[in-house]
Amino acid sequence: MEDFNQLKRKLDDMTVSELFEYVKEKYPENDDLGFGSKKIVIRKVLNLERNRMNEQEKAEN
Repeated sequence: MEDFNQLKRKLDDMTVSELFEYVKEKYPENDDLGFGSKKIVIRKVLNLERNRMNEQEKAEN
């Protein structure tokens, strides 16, 4: 969970253009992930990462 909090702080500290480039580079399969206000984009990224963590936990169990 610490990594999740670090990701949130990292995203919060980015400018809008930096955030758009980060999302475009890190999540190329999700074209629409980078669109919306900064707050919305951060929420989308965090939800995506949370879902990935949950799926990984399920796979381990």
